[in-house]
Amino acid sequence: MRHKTIDLAAEVKRAALPDGLHGFLFPLFEAISNALYSIEERWGDDLEDKGQLDVHFDEFRREIVVTDNGTGFNAGNLSAFLTPLTGNKFERGGKGFGRFIAFKVFNKVFYSTGQEQADGLMTKNCYRYEPFSEEDNLVVVSEADGAGMHRHDTGVTVLMQLPKTDYEDYFSLDGAERKYKHTAEDIVSAVLDHFLIEFIQKKAPKHFNLNIQGAVFNLYSYFHESLSIGGSRTEEMMIGTETVQFNFDYFKVGEEHAKKHRLYFYANNRAASELENISSGLNASPFTEYKGEQEIRYYYLVAVSSDFFKSTQSRDRITNLHGKIDHNNRKKSIKDHLIAYAKAHILELEDKYTSGRQAKMKSEVDHLIAIDPLLRRGLGGKTTEEFVKKRGITETREQLAQDLFVERFRQKFDFTKLSEDTSIDDLVNVVRNKIPEDAKEALAVYVAYRNHVIQIFRQLLNKNEEGLATEDKVHQLIYPRYRDSDQIDYSSHNLWLLDDDLAYARYISSDRTPEGTARRKGEYAHDLLINNENELMVVEMKRPQKKDYDGSKEADTKNPVDQLKNQILDIRERGKVITSGGREVSIDPSSMVRGYILADWNDKLERYLKYEDFILTNFGGQMAYRYYKELNLIIEVLAFDRLVDRASNRNEAFVKMLDGQSSYDRKPKGALSAAE
Repeated sequence: MRHKTIDLAAEVKRAALPDGLHGFLFPLFEAISNALYSIEERWGDDLEDKGQLDVHFDEFRREIVVTDNGTGFNAGNLSAFLTPLTGNKFERGGKGFGRFIAFKVFNKVFYSTGQEQADGLMTKNCYRYEPFSEEDNLVVVSEADGAGMHRHDTGVTVLMQLPKTDYEDYFSLDGAERKYKHTAEDIVSAVLDHFLIEFIQKKAPKHFNLNIQGAVFNLYSYFHESLSIGGSRTEEMMIGTETVQFNFDYFKVGEEHAKKHRLYFYANNRAASELENISSGLNASPFTEYKGEQEIRYYYLVAVSSDFFKSTQSRDRITNLHGKIDHNNRKKSIKDHLIAYAKAHILELEDKYTSGRQAKMKSEVDHLIAIDPLLRRGLGGKTTEEFVKKRGITETREQLAQDLFVERFRQKFDFTKLSEDTSIDDLVNVVRNKIPEDAKEALAVYVAYRNHVIQIFRQLLNKNEEGLATEDKVHQLIYPRYRDSDQIDYSSHNLWLLDDDLAYARYISSDRTPEGTARRKGEYAHDLLINNENELMVVEMKRPQKKDYDGSKEADTKNPVDQLKNQILDIRERGKVITSGGREVSIDPSSMVRGYILADWNDKLERYLKYEDFILTNFGGQMAYRYYKELNLIIEVLAFDRLVDRASNRNEAFVKMLDGQSSYDRKPKGALSAAE
């Protein structure tokens, strides 16, 4: 039973668990996952009726026991059990390494099993698991010294004991003085959530009990009591020269078991993706229906399947979801098209909700136009019903007003056609010849707003009462912190200060990791990440008037170049970034990434940039740049003054022209005095 295939101790040491309760429960999830597979292997299509799975969570003994009546150990799977990275686990989307993770949380693991010998005889044995041993991995022990006698004829009992110090407090479920505030219900919900797909695919037995300090929860009943069939749909899309069929199945999950609308993909009759949050633009709240006088509140779970899907050995990856296709006059990834279909289907299934929302939105639009008849031009020739149908179903009155306002002058004029380098002559031509008189009023209001933002920007670059300007306020003005474009729209940020073309970028996020999550200890998080028509930009903002730069400080805040390079390297290795809603944005390795460092220009910054071999220039204001071939990355360092002055000059051009002046006499400002 010796195992020397890989350095397990080193692998386990390097392995990272999720934070919080989910990380503590990870060994439990792995034990349950192995038990479910073992039950399916033994009972096949009868697993719901004949399988048995019991979990005991003992708060006082600080131990977890998982017992199943699956195949147990035999000559074939015992060898696979002792060898990670086997084909057995690849076939079901794993690597056979999860059981070793138990030693990240617990100091002792025991097994009791009913097992079949080579001669066909059934025996029962107890083992202490020693995965890092130079001798036997499974050491035979007595029942009293291990997990006790396994109570089924076959299957396995797993006992995890003696939690490590960092995890002991997770066993405390009541008492005002406990360190963590989770309850037995939280543990039940965590297990249900983790194995939601298995329940949906009928791969969990009816006898699936979780005993938490004497309180028994039947997870099968617990789940199915809150689940009902919502319907199904089939859609076809042309992918290349092939017509591909996709099947959508809809389930209503009670709000006690779900907190958002979610979707997953499955291939080869098994889950092949993590759950995706699809609540955005649909309904952040649960839908409701009545059974008699009882109100039922629920979220949708969508399962999407197709013979087209090609899954990898990893549970959470389908290789051909991200290719872009033209469909319904939109070019986007197959995944995004399918998510759009799912949301549209849900709105069809919830026609009462949808018609009610659209009627309310139409009423809001009609009222806005009655107040300001010029906003009618924002309809672009459509009826109010047609305008509303193109909007997100959850848009508020304020958002609808913004849409009308923006659409009104974008009918003839689009700011995204301008860059920070657009010449004054081009601006004059646009205002004189391309904007009709009735649209100039809307443009004037927008320009006035931008002038106000520019004034605030200038003020924020000055010292405050404590003698320091703050990065946080500058960041907040340009883009709200800890948010992304799945959560806010273009009207809630001022990225036009960097470039007008960024106002409507496809995906924007702030203060998040490439996985779409908040920064954890030791992780990098970009100040801003912008994906605009497949051009990725990452922005690192430094505190105004910052002077302490040091190229020898690896990945330190004093070394923003190194910070950016590390972030881009991480993104390149992943090949994608993930939104806060869990959606993947693929990053083409052949596309150059732009990195920006925004900072106050001073002698210390110049010295630092020279040390980093940057090319310095004063064309259009202080800036520096350098290209990194291996990362296909260009980093530009831009002075705050450059940004605010160029934005101000562009805006003043509009102000003068809108005042009726036939020409615009440019007034140099600050760093722009030497430009052009």
